[in-house]
Amino acid sequence: MSLDCFELSKTKLFEKICNGLSIVQKTQNLLDCSDDLLFAWDANECCLLVMNWRSPLTVAEQDAKVNYQTLVPSIPIILDVDRVTVSNECSLVALSGPCGVCILELPRRWGLDGYFMDGKKQITCRTYCLDSLLFQNNNHLEVRQVRWHPNSVSDSTLLVLLNNNTIRMYNHSKLRHVWQVGPLTMKNGANTSLTDFGEVAVDFDIAPAKKSRCAANETTLNQRNKTLGGKPAKQEKIEWPIVVLRENGNIYIVLTSLDSDITRLQGPITITPQKMDNYGLESCSIMIIPSLPPTIVIAESNGKLHHALLMDAEAAEHSFNEVDDFILIEPAEFVIHVLETVELELGLSGASNTGPKDTYSCPIYLKKDIINELRYFAYHNAGLHVVTVNFISELQRYLDSESEEDRLELAASSKAEYILCTKIDSAEQINAVCGIAQLQLPAGVVLLLGNRAVISLKLVIDAQLLVAPSDKKHRACDVDQQESGPSFLDKIKTLLQRNVNQPILANKMSSASPHEGYELLNQAIEVLREQYLKRHVLVRAEFAKHINQIILKKEQQLREIQDLEHEREIISEGAHKLAERFEEISDNQELLVRKCHSLMQKANNALPNSVVAEREFSQEVERIHKTTKSMAAELDKAKKTLNKQRYHIANSQEELKKDVYKLPEKQHRTITEILTQLAGEIERQITDAKRINKIVGV
Repeated sequence: MSLDCFELSKTKLFEKICNGLSIVQKTQNLLDCSDDLLFAWDANECCLLVMNWRSPLTVAEQDAKVNYQTLVPSIPIILDVDRVTVSNECSLVALSGPCGVCILELPRRWGLDGYFMDGKKQITCRTYCLDSLLFQNNNHLEVRQVRWHPNSVSDSTLLVLLNNNTIRMYNHSKLRHVWQVGPLTMKNGANTSLTDFGEVAVDFDIAPAKKSRCAANETTLNQRNKTLGGKPAKQEKIEWPIVVLRENGNIYIVLTSLDSDITRLQGPITITPQKMDNYGLESCSIMIIPSLPPTIVIAESNGKLHHALLMDAEAAEHSFNEVDDFILIEPAEFVIHVLETVELELGLSGASNTGPKDTYSCPIYLKKDIINELRYFAYHNAGLHVVTVNFISELQRYLDSESEEDRLELAASSKAEYILCTKIDSAEQINAVCGIAQLQLPAGVVLLLGNRAVISLKLVIDAQLLVAPSDKKHRACDVDQQESGPSFLDKIKTLLQRNVNQPILANKMSSASPHEGYELLNQAIEVLREQYLKRHVLVRAEFAKHINQIILKKEQQLREIQDLEHEREIISEGAHKLAERFEEISDNQELLVRKCHSLMQKANNALPNSVVAEREFSQEVERIHKTTKSMAAELDKAKKTLNKQRYHIANSQEELKKDVYKLPEKQHRTITEILTQLAGEIERQITDAKRINKIVGV
């Protein structure tokens, strides 16, 4: 199996990063990815490297095109950077370490491959440090967590959690708010023992926004004022719950908005069901999955992951804490209900190191999966786990269901897969994860290990898409399953489902002793036997049983087919006899009908009626019928003759029109004048003749 599916280890960016990477003994995150840009921190030259990982480069094109760009900070960065966090809109990058935070502004992108400033190899970027004097004058301050706020319009709001139980909100380089989330820890004083009780906040995350309780009261007041004709009160206020985790497992919630200095602190939040040993005595990180209701993931250093739901409490509860007496804490409006606990295997140890005293423990860091909201990553000193929370899909299905009889059953257990293992022996030397970034389209994950190894693996977007049928088929399968029980495929999946998988081993065991290698081999063989081969044997037996059932069913069906064939032959013979009988009856019926007609005619002729009158009437009808037919024929003949005459008349008229001779205009005028003169001369002669006749006396 290839450990570098995207061949990123061959790129010049990772060659430079690996050459300058120092050996570290703790988990860091020096990588981050935003869309097609992959960012990596170069600790040797204190600059940020970026490359377009989707742009394919051949060996011949590597010299001609841009391999990576170097973003040089405008001011020297002297802090030890252990976390690179890109903002939501990829406009800023937060470079944080235990002793401070720096913000680097990214330039604009343009060009063919979408690089910064059209692919300029080295760019100086504006950089500013946050509260450098604060960290310089207080050496005990440490940065615990850095997160970009999702409601920032300018994509520049950063929240920083310090080990003095304060969250500082910055907008660009300016400090906007300081929120107290617990008792202050001083360097010299009584509160130095707070760390012994685990009262220091170790991590936080931002839950989905909600309407403020005060805003709800203001809304009611607005409606009342409008009814009475008064002026409306302030507009509705939206608060973002900040879930803060302390080392002892207590969870507090800070309700605030970005434009307000006033915060409402609630906690510790009640966690149900209650346990004697609590839920997080060694809590190290927390993460919010934006489901409905929100899902909380709490990680402990011993490898336990608690999956819980953050729900509204039926009634506000007061919490009492002696350490937090001087902090104003409101009644808690929330309650946390733990649904399940997942235990991770932190490394592979030999048979002699499986006792409870030798259990390995290390901080576990959580990272959201931006492609699949049901899944998240857990990385640590011993490798990488991918955890799938299955009950979130059941919550979504229940919310989308329109049936009133639908019931919510959160019985599906989560699945934790050990993808990469970097600790395979009991030695103190570890191979921690120094950087992790998730790639999109295609989906994958990139890991930078402490031994300078680069690992890139492809990820399935959603495993259910590979086998999940359509909605209609799924509903039909559910109905069939309710009627006939679980299917054979579901049974095979259940048999093949394993609790432990064999992860990819990152170390080559070059320094391991033969005894440790032998123990690791035995453990791998045991895992293969118990989790793979044994289940395959069960599946083979189940297949043999199922095949035997199918053979018996086939034999029974063949016998039934033979019986049906015999019955079909009998039915066919009966149908043939019935058809012959039907034809015989039909012929007899036709003969009887003819005989009935003949008898009716004879009976009619034998009736004592005036036969002569009927005969004359029938003859008259026949004569009229013949006359009508002859008149119709003559009428048709006359119509044809008339049509023929009309046709000839029309043709003759057309020919006459064509044969008409037209005189020229001059001749026509001359002839008209001559005829006019002749008419006048004739009229004059007629007048003279009449006059002579009068004279003569005729």
